[in-house]
Amino acid sequence: MIQIKQNDKVNLYATKKTVDWLVNNTEVSVFNPITFEGYQRQINENHCKKIVDFLSTDFFLPTAIICATRHFDEESKLKVVDGQHRIHAFRMLQNENQARYDEIKEKEVPVIVMETDNKDIEIDTFITINKTSKKVDTSLAYVLKNKLNKYAASTDLSMPRSEYLAVEVALKLNEEPNCALWFDKILLEGNTKNTPQLITLNAFVKSTRTLIKNLAKKKLLVLEWGTKEEIEKWISICQEIIMTIWNAVSFRWNELFYGNLDDRRIIQGPIGYSSITRLVNILLSEQDDITLDSFKQLIDQKIRHISIEGKYWLPGEYYSNFSSESGYGIVAEDMLESID
Repeated sequence: MIQIKQNDKVNLYATKKTVDWLVNNTEVSVFNPITFEGYQRQINENHCKKIVDFLSTDFFLPTAIICATRHFDEESKLKVVDGQHRIHAFRMLQNENQARYDEIKEKEVPVIVMETDNKDIEIDTFITINKTSKKVDTSLAYVLKNKLNKYAASTDLSMPRSEYLAVEVALKLNEEPNCALWFDKILLEGNTKNTPQLITLNAFVKSTRTLIKNLAKKKLLVLEWGTKEEIEKWISICQEIIMTIWNAVSFRWNELFYGNLDDRRIIQGPIGYSSITRLVNILLSEQDDITLDSFKQLIDQKIRHISIEGKYWLPGEYYSNFSSESGYGIVAEDMLESID
């Protein structure tokens, strides 16, 4: 075991553990969307199966497993920060092919251990490692980072839950081919310049979470849940509402949606998405005792009757100049006043 000196908040140790030791002495803190505890995604079984196949070869694993614990010695049980799929693959191999597992169980794997009693440091390390990794990790990192930095002192989980729903809706729209308007149009990490994507996850979520909170105020959805089935229900309703909005938008300005992709960079980018969502929020605020069906009908009707010409949404044209929060408000009011 080697101690690594970096700062006063965390003690780092470099050590090695056998495959069998890791299988029997590690645990994972999985994110629970009901309690908002934990920080790891659920295991991706397909990813683990690929690792199991790799383990059938004369493999080596040079990249360290990263773990955390409050007080470290060589017998301490460790919490996995990075490497849960590798360790789960070891367990899968043990269950599926005991003979091969027996052959590799004494192989040694490098392990970095963080000794800290500060859970925020543990989670922040996970975010830093995963923010440019797999897409699902990037989206979860978004929720966790804001939970740590913006909502840490609050016992009100309505905004984190709104944000969680917004992120999950973004993933569904982005990954489901039947959501053609949004399929692969949301960039989960980085800048949309010179990419086929039209809006970043950050910009999409920033507007969507406010809409979701307003929907909850009107009792069109609920920001409390006790089961995964309830979560899926609210995600589905949010997705349904957003698709209603954008089906109406694409009908109203169809010339932008059936031509060059670049024609959609303003209307479906941060300016258009934020402004149109603000318009929906205004229309929603004016309603009393509204049902989900009547709300969708209202939105569809109002958007289809906006009299603004499509050319104003083209890159370099009038609305491309309103790239700020105040600008989004101006565009939303413009659309509201033009509804005939």
